Amino acid sequence: MTMSLEEFRESLTRADLRGALGLQLTDVEAQQVAADPASTQSWYSYWLTTIPTPPPPAPSSGETPPPAYDAPPPSYNAPPPAYDAPPPAYDAPPPAYAGAPTSEQTPDPAYAATAPYPGYEGAAGASAVYAGYASAPEGEPRKKSKVGLWVTLSILGALLLIAAVVVVVAFTTARHWTKTDVPEKPETFHSEEYETGRYDVSMDAVNPCTVNQDWTDCTNLMVATYTAACVGVELTETATLLCTDYSGAIDEMKALDGDGYYVATLGSYGNLTRTPEMDTRQVSNDDYEPAVTHEAVCYLEFIGECD
Repeated sequence: MTMSLEEFRESLTRADLRGALGLQLTDVEAQQVAADPASTQSWYSYWLTTIPTPPPPAPSSGETPPPAYDAPPPSYNAPPPAYDAPPPAYDAPPPAYAGAPTSEQTPDPAYAATAPYPGYEGAAGASAVYAGYASAPEGEPRKKSKVGLWVTLSILGALLLIAAVVVVVAFTTARHWTKTDVPEKPETFHSEEYETGRYDVSMDAVNPCTVNQDWTDCTNLMVATYTAACVGVELTETATLLCTDYSGAIDEMKALDGDGYYVATLGSYGNLTRTPEMDTRQVSNDDYEPAVTHEAVCYLEFIGECD
C-alpha cells in the first residue's frame, strides 16, 4: 500500500526512513522540503512516479504499446522534474504531468496526429504540419528579394552618377579671382631741408683794407678772405662768378704793387663769407602697407565666395 502525503512528510524528517524513499536529499534540504507544503506535494508526486507499477495487460489487437518513460532522479539541490518540464522550485506549485491531463488542456486532434507517442520531439529542424496548412513556393520570396536588391542598387548607382556629374561640372565651371580683404595703404612723405654739399659765397660792403695802409698788406688781406671763402670746396654757380671776380681784383692789385705804395682810397670789394647750400626734398614716412588679398572661388554660382 502506498504511503500517504503525511507519512511521506514525516519520512523526510527522519534520516532512517528517508533512505528507503530513494531520494537524494541532504538533511537540510529534506527539512526545507518538509516545511514547505507545496514542495512536499511536488516531491511526493515525483516519488510516486518512481514506484514500480505492474505491467499493463497485453494488447489484444497486436498493437505495440509506447515505451515507458523513465524519469531521471533530480539533483541534490533542485526540486523533482516533471515529465516534460524542468523540476519545480521548493516554493513552486506542483506541475501538471502528462499522465494526468486536466479538463482545461484538451489536446488538439490535428496536433496529436503529428506525435506518434508521448515524449516524441520530432526530427531536428522539422516543423509540424497542421490541418489546412500549405507551404508557400520556395522560389517566390527569393525572387522578390533579388528584385528589391536590384532596384535598391540601381537607385544608389543613379544617385552616385548624378553626384559625380555635379562635382565635375562644379570644378570645371568654377570662377577664381583675387579678393581684396584690406585695401592698399599708400606711402606718405614729408618735406625736409638738407645740405647739397656745395657752398654759396657772399660779399659784404666792408673793405678788408684801410686808407694809408701798405699796398702789399692790403693785397694779402684780400688773398686771405678769398682763400677762406672760395678755395677747397664745391661752389654754386653764383659763388663761382663772385670768387672769379674777386680773384681778378687780387691779380690786378698785385700788378700795381711797388715799393712805398699805399692805399689812398678804398674800392668796392669787401669781405667774403661762405655758407652751405640748402635745398628741400621729400622724405618717406615708411608707412606703406600692401593690400591683403586671398584667392576666392565660386562653384555653381552659389557655393563658395560668389559675391
